[in-house]
Order: sequence, then structure tokens, then C-alpha cells
Amino acid sequence: MSGELRREWSLRDLVLFHVTAVVSVRWISLAAARGPSSLSLWGLSFLVFFLPGAWVVLDLSRRMPEQGGLYRWTKAAFGPFHGFVCAWSYVVSNLVYFPALLTFVADIVATIVLGPEASASPTFVAVFTIGTIWAITGLNVAGVRFGRWVQIVGALSIFVPCALLVVGAGVLSLREAPALGNPLPDFARLDTWRTWSSICFALAGLELASTMGGEIRDPGRSLPRSVVLAGIAVVSIYALGTLASLLLAGSGGLSETRGILQALERGFAALGVLAPVSVLALLLALGGLGNFGAWLAGSGRMPHAVGVDRYLPSSLARVHPRFGTPHVSLLWQAGISSGIALLANAGSTVGETYLVLNDATTVLYFIPYLYLFAAHFRGVALDPTRGRASLVPASLGFFSTLLAVVLALVSPGESWKHLAKVLGGCGFLLGIAGALYLVARSRASLARNS
Repeated sequence: MSGELRREWSLRDLVLFHVTAVVSVRWISLAAARGPSSLSLWGLSFLVFFLPGAWVVLDLSRRMPEQGGLYRWTKAAFGPFHGFVCAWSYVVSNLVYFPALLTFVADIVATIVLGPEASASPTFVAVFTIGTIWAITGLNVAGVRFGRWVQIVGALSIFVPCALLVVGAGVLSLREAPALGNPLPDFARLDTWRTWSSICFALAGLELASTMGGEIRDPGRSLPRSVVLAGIAVVSIYALGTLASLLLAGSGGLSETRGILQALERGFAALGVLAPVSVLALLLALGGLGNFGAWLAGSGRMPHAVGVDRYLPSSLARVHPRFGTPHVSLLWQAGISSGIALLANAGSTVGETYLVLNDATTVLYFIPYLYLFAAHFRGVALDPTRGRASLVPASLGFFSTLLAVVLALVSPGESWKHLAKVLGGCGFLLGIAGALYLVARSRASLARNS
């Protein structure tokens, strides 16, 4: 027996959800490790990707605040096949993203459990990843009142270390006036463009809460307002966090996974204060877990919406009779992601796993973003009263997304094996989407004929 979805998400919950979903300190670490030019790349990504994406999400969430969000928008604009491919790409990208994100968190946790110089082994990563997936899934199955605490704790754990970075950089700047270096990117280098692509990915995610439209109080009003408020917070945290990291520690020797922790340690040392390394590492880990919890909660609603339309097994549409959550969809997601985590860590180093998963995630995730902008184009074409001026930012977003997809496919160095893994894996998963849709359509046709 299925129950009904409960509208338990408030505006405050949504803002914290957005911030926790979009902001990950690993992107501050990556940007700071690439040097002062990353500040300009943040600005460029904000103008050509983040603002256009926020504009389109605002427009579509006002007009169609139903459960399923991006899936519903794409289906309304282009039909059920494209809606299914969009939803499939979104869900699968997150199934790949979860182990990649938790690999980063596991590396931070290893500094707490095994010591500051320890590295997370593949076995440690696999155990930590699978345990975390099921623990946070359980909280989300039990209801929003439990699951949202993951995002609340995650948001606070992001704010605190970033605030410490900014305060430390401010004090140090007053004392020593540290040199920042040249902030202009070298666009003649492929690595600069790949960094820009990663930064665009870091700014993505404002559409995530729309998947829970059926569980939000007054979604037509709350969703757009939360996008605006969270957008301001997201940009401020990323820009100030990267700037502070560079002022405190420069870019030399900063790790792409632990860079923010290293910056905090060097900042405390410069101020003559003993750094509480374990506490800082714990905060960063909790922030990463909050980021994971937000994506797990939002992504888990997408198979539920597709299951309602019977393009995936109808069991995914079930709602828990006591908790009012799409529990089958969430549990299905946890099981598949656990399997991917095991395969990803089989016979690979943590660094290789992280790189392959990160690039595959970027490609698959940006396919739904292309649909997002295209759905806006379609809506403007069908309704001239919406104004064609909005096509300008949407076009910027569409072509920026397309470029990011191409860059994600460009293999670093001469590693054709890496490119084959990313491209072949994405193609295989999209082929599965087409096959599943054809099976579902055939099954529906037979049911009508009988």
C-alpha cells in the first residue's frame, strides 16, 4: 500500500538544501590549487553558465513546479522519449557522482582516523562509501524531518571553515599584505579550459530541488525565491573561499582534494595559532556528507516521477505509507550506486578512480543541462509573451554547457584508455536508456491493445 507525498520542505529548508547541494569545498581546493587565474574562471563561469542556468530554473519552476522538475520540463517541451533520456542521464550521472564525491570525503576522513599524512586506500574508500550511502538513504526514507538534518549540518560545516578562511586571510593581509599573483588565465592551454569546465560543474545544481516539487510548501513561490537567495550565497562562498585560500597559502603545493585544509593549516601557522586539524577535517567531511545527502535526496525523486509515468517499473512510484517518502526509488538508487562504488574501486588507485568518475559525471550531468536550456527555448517559441530577450542568457548557458561536455571528453595527456572509459561508459549508459524506453513503450502498447 502506498501513501501520499508530504509537503514538508519550507523556504529555509530549500535555501540550505541548495547551498549544500551546490557548494563543495573540493571545488575550492581544486580552484586554489590551479592558482590566481581560477578567480577569473569563477567570474567567467558565473556570467556564462551560473546566471543563465539560474534564470532558466527560475522561469521553469514558476511555470511547472510539479514533482520531477527537470524531467517534467523536458517531457512537456519535447515529449516522453526526451524526458526519459534527460531523467536517465541525470540519475545515472548522480549514481556515478556519489562514489566520486565520497572518495573525496573518505580522503578527508582518512586524515582524522589514520593520521594527517595517511592516504585513503581503495578498501577504506569502498567501505566508507557504501556505509555512507545506506546510512543517509535510511535517514531520507524515514522522512524529511530526519533527512534534512544532513543538509543543515552540512551547510553549517561549509560555512564555518570558509568563514575561518576569510577571517584568517583578512587578518594576514592586514599584517603582511601577501601578493596574489597574476589572475589572468592562459586560454592557450587546454588545462585552463578543463579547469573552467570543472568550475562550471561546481556551480551546477540549482535545479535539484525542483525534483521535489510535490513535497514543497507553496512550490510556485518558494522554489524561485530559494534559487535567488541560495545563488547569492553560493557565489559568495566560492569566490571568497578561493581568494582566501590563495592569500593564505598561495597555489604552490596545494592538493586538489585537501587544498582547503592545507590553506587553513598554513593560515593558522602564519597567525601563530595551533591549527585544530582534526576539527577542521571533521567539518570538511561533514560538509561533503551534506553535499552528498542533498544530491541523494533530490536525485532519488527523479526515478519516482518516471515510475509514475511507467517508463521505469511502477514500483518506483510507491510512497511509504508511514513516512510519505518515495522509499523504493531511494533504495533502488542506493543499491545501484553501491554496485558502482565497488566496480570503481576494483583494481584502481584512488586518484585514477576519482579522475575517471569526475569526467564521466560531468558528461552525463551536462546532457540534462542541455535539455534544460532547450526546454526554455521551446517555451519561448510556443509563448511569444515570455519575451525573446531571455533567449540571450539561455543561449550563453547552452553553448557553455556544450563546450563543457566537449572539454570533459578531452583526455589529459595521451591517456586514450581514460578517454575510452569515459566515452564508452557514457555511450553504453545512454544506449541502455534507449532500450528501456522502447521496452516500456512496447509494454504500454500491448496493454492498450489487450
